[in-house]
Amino acid sequence: MKKIILVMVSLFVLSCATENKQEDVVRELAKKDAIEKLQLPEGTKFSDENIEVTETKAESGTLGVTYLVKVTIKSQDREGNEVIKTHTFNYKKTGESGSNASDYELTSFE
Repeated sequence: MKKIILVMVSLFVLSCATENKQEDVVRELAKKDAIEKLQLPEGTKFSDENIEVTETKAESGTLGVTYLVKVTIKSQDREGNEVIKTHTFNYKKTGESGSNASDYELTSFE
C-alpha cells in the first residue's frame, strides 16, 4: 500500500513540474514575440508580474492545448503620465513534450 501511495505522489509531483516548465517556456516565448511583434527596443525587460499565462482547452474537435498569454507593458508619454497597455498572445502546443519553444505556434496576437 505504501508503494502505491509513493508512486502516486511521485507522479503528481512530476506532472506539476512538467506543467510549470511548459508555462515557463511559453512565458519566455511571449517575451521574445512581444519584443519582435510590438517593435519594442531590444533591451526591454519584463517581470513575471507583467506576463500572465493561462492554459485553455482547445476547441472541440481538435487536439492539443492552447495558452492565452497577457503581456502588460508600462511606459510613459511625453508629459510623464504612465501608460499601461495589455496585449494578448495565443499559442497552440504543437509538440509532444512542450519543453522547447519550437513546440509552440503563435496563432494570434492583439
